Amino acid sequence: MRRKLFIGLLLATAALSGIVIGRFSFMRVPPAASPQAVVLQSGTALSPARPLPDFQLLRQDGAAVGRDDFRGRWTLVFFGFTHCPELCPATLAMLSGLRAALEAAVPADQLPGIALFSADPERDTPAVLDAYLASFGTGFRGYTGRPEAMREFATALGVPYRKMPMMGDDYMVDHSVAILLINPQAEVAALFQPPHALESLQADYLQVVAAAR
Repeated sequence: MRRKLFIGLLLATAALSGIVIGRFSFMRVPPAASPQAVVLQSGTALSPARPLPDFQLLRQDGAAVGRDDFRGRWTLVFFGFTHCPELCPATLAMLSGLRAALEAAVPADQLPGIALFSADPERDTPAVLDAYLASFGTGFRGYTGRPEAMREFATALGVPYRKMPMMGDDYMVDHSVAILLINPQAEVAALFQPPHALESLQADYLQVVAAAR
């Protein structure tokens, strides 16, 4: 029964990912034919980049932070949750592998951080996020906060998620598996839609960073 529910969640998540892509398509991204457009294998580069919506949330170390926490570095952003059975750990492990692959390809100041914004802030406290992300290696940061604040930020960014009730008080969270790339000016520079592959993400990341120089 639980496996059938998970398969259903996979299908619903794919639909939600389409919502994200659809919302970003209204942001007047230049067509691929534009001489200034950056054409990616697995996503869309935004030109110009769009400011990251401001937020007031808690980092996994308990610090209260906002948009300025993303200034000064490149960051790959993913919305997920610690109780996620397969999609989230698989995506985060892939992003960890991507970061490791990039260590040999870019200077330290171009090595991306990886940020997990919780789609389940009621269970994902800073301490829970900290313990969870520690298993994926270095470079990870987690963000959580009041459910209303998390949803407001996700809505402003165009990343949907919703609770899926299960037996008793248990629940899963249906969420997008899109990955966003934030530049050192705290702007959304690119959107990568699933399915994700490390090789294409690496090539696209290098292309976006090179175009920004």
